[in-house]
Amino acid sequence: MEINFDDYLSQEEIKQIVTAELQAQVRKLFKNEENAQRLLSNLSYTLVFDEIDKVGPGCRDLIIEQTKHVLNNIESYDVFRDSPFGDSKSVATKIMEDAIRDNRGLIAQRVSETILNKDYSEEIWSHFEQLADNFCGHIYEIARIGKEKKQ
Repeated sequence: MEINFDDYLSQEEIKQIVTAELQAQVRKLFKNEENAQRLLSNLSYTLVFDEIDKVGPGCRDLIIEQTKHVLNNIESYDVFRDSPFGDSKSVATKIMEDAIRDNRGLIAQRVSETILNKDYSEEIWSHFEQLADNFCGHIYEIARIGKEKKQ
């Protein structure tokens, strides 16, 4: 059985129904932020590569390979550096600063625990040895000066 919508609906009514259904589907897709980001990312990818293919066929593969190369060789400097113009911080830097700010109490607690639980005996004995060496050096110096004055 075949149904011809034109027998039941006007062109204007068909346009309204299609528009309303399309709007409902778009709202449904964009309700979930993850879906919206995925949809926009895919759309952006398609639009960009369609334009690139118009300019130069084969550029898509070159861009993909170069992107992989850059990502495989990226260093923390590249991720956490400020804008070369000094007007903004990188996204990674902002995320890191937010995480530090959000965990300030935990960081203070861990620093305090580390200071309190550290075994300082080696540093203390090393300091005492240096003090003893300095003390002995001063005693020898005083003895030398005393001998010189005696003569």
